[in-house]
Amino acid sequence: MGKQDVLWLIISLAVLTILAVFWVLKRMKLRRARTWPALFGRMDSSAVRLHSNGAQPGGSQFIAEIKYSYSVQGQKYSGSMRRSFLLKGKADRWIGNYAHGQPIMIRYNPDKHADSVLFEDEQAGLRSAAGESSGERSVT
Repeated sequence: MGKQDVLWLIISLAVLTILAVFWVLKRMKLRRARTWPALFGRMDSSAVRLHSNGAQPGGSQFIAEIKYSYSVQGQKYSGSMRRSFLLKGKADRWIGNYAHGQPIMIRYNPDKHADSVLFEDEQAGLRSAAGESSGERSVT
């Protein structure tokens, strides 16, 4: 193995390690967030956009994003949730579950109120109560 090969191996391992650490931290946050206080917020907007990864074949994906707002102790906060899809139709269907002005269940960090999480499985009951279809999904 040449020096350049060793250098690329070290760089690759470092990048993979960093990605793994971020993934573990995200998982830990979502696990903790299940115990955070819950409150009702509202859907503010939703959009689907095409994200291209350059000229690589199959490198495009549709990013669906919903934005929401909520209040804690009289202070207003906002957040967003994104999901990526290979097909625009699936992204549009996912966005369709979240109508503008619709009430949604939000979990917020009691120590840092601006830190919030939406769990899709907690929204299903709200959609059913509103007469909409309820898809059982969980946030990843």
